[in-house]
Amino acid sequence: MAIFNTDVALDMSCTERELRRWLQMIASIFPMVSEESSCADFTIEGGTARIAWKPMPDRVIALIRLSRMEVVLAFSEGVSADARAQFSKQFQMYTLRGGG
Repeated sequence: MAIFNTDVALDMSCTERELRRWLQMIASIFPMVSEESSCADFTIEGGTARIAWKPMPDRVIALIRLSRMEVVLAFSEGVSADARAQFSKQFQMYTLRGGG
């Protein structure tokens, strides 16, 4: 069993359905090894990347309610800093929302 070290913890405004759709898009770059009810593992250079999530209370701004998820990116031992950075960058590019 791989030991995972947390690299990034994110507070994201999204639903689980949106997150799972993003995971499928990421799987086109990094093969998905497994998907469970609250995490998914991907093969990356040097080991495995894990994206784990759990629901958080909605963010409420006046009459607006935004769904929130705590999303954690973790990596198995042996994954280089460059591979971690590349995976994190790709994840954030897929989940980035525009504004302005």
